[in-house]
Amino acid sequence: MRTDGERERILALTCMALCRTDKHEVMRVVSQGGTFSELFEQLEKPFEVNSPPPEIEAILERCHRHEVDVIPLSSASYPSLLKSTSAPPLAIFMRARVREVRFPCNSIAVVGARSACIETCHTTSRLAYDLVSAGCSVVSGLALGVDGAAHRGAIAAEGACPTIAVMANGLDTVYPRSHEFLARSIVDRGGVLVSEYPPGTQPLKHHFLERNRIVAGLARGIVVVQAGERSGSLVTANYAGDFGRDVFVLERSEDHDERYRGSMRLCEEGAIPIRDAARVLAEYGLCKEQHGSEWVTINRKELTAICDGSTERALTLELEGTLVRLSGDLFSIRRTARG
Repeated sequence: MRTDGERERILALTCMALCRTDKHEVMRVVSQGGTFSELFEQLEKPFEVNSPPPEIEAILERCHRHEVDVIPLSSASYPSLLKSTSAPPLAIFMRARVREVRFPCNSIAVVGARSACIETCHTTSRLAYDLVSAGCSVVSGLALGVDGAAHRGAIAAEGACPTIAVMANGLDTVYPRSHEFLARSIVDRGGVLVSEYPPGTQPLKHHFLERNRIVAGLARGIVVVQAGERSGSLVTANYAGDFGRDVFVLERSEDHDERYRGSMRLCEEGAIPIRDAARVLAEYGLCKEQHGSEWVTINRKELTAICDGSTERALTLELEGTLVRLSGDLFSIRRTARG
């Protein structure tokens, strides 16, 4: 059962979508620590907290059923990096293993193309793994391609709140559907699913562009792994620049690859080119001694032996970012030496 305080948290956001009002004025009231009664005075059609409209009751029920919590902008638990931006959501919905999540300040966003090739995804997983191993958290958008690879590499490493997935829909569903297992793994391993949309909200096209500002806002810096000329990653990078965050670009392997035209433009505009996580970590003084790890190439017979013949085990390793399929019957697997 939700407490009155929790009900007010949800009302603070959902009433905005149901009533015509000056959203900027409402955000001002909430950000300055105003009371909820002051918030409701800004609404064109105020209503009592104890008798919300049916739409809000439905949202409350969905939040309870799917274990979704809400953090208003005025809360001390609201992520400080996001609050410092020029366009923070009035509140964020959150799903995590624990109720009280401390959003880390050493977060790095990793974004890129949905259509990234397997080698690029492989590189992304390595990058995310190294960032988390050094004490960072990785923020991304749970999309196909680079985003998914970043999350998988992050949860394969050992770290508190290894990754934050910012979604463009309500947290009662996962989009794309193929990432349902990945989303569960993120929560199980101490990560967080975040959205500015209440449960029941579908992943509409414009939500993805709005989502990008939160990805940038939750991070200290952003790494663009691969961006085409019209990539959504460029939107995220632009938000990062507007918010005063560092923008890094993973160096491309081919000078004339059209899939990197957006990345090239970012470098021309002053983004920092990098080869791996070391350059990012050095920028923030986070270079720490890590357990050694290496990627080795194995064939299908060797993989069968490692997984004791279990196809499910091999799939789990792949979803975690520890195993990458190469051409033919070859695979690349990460082996970590623990001291």
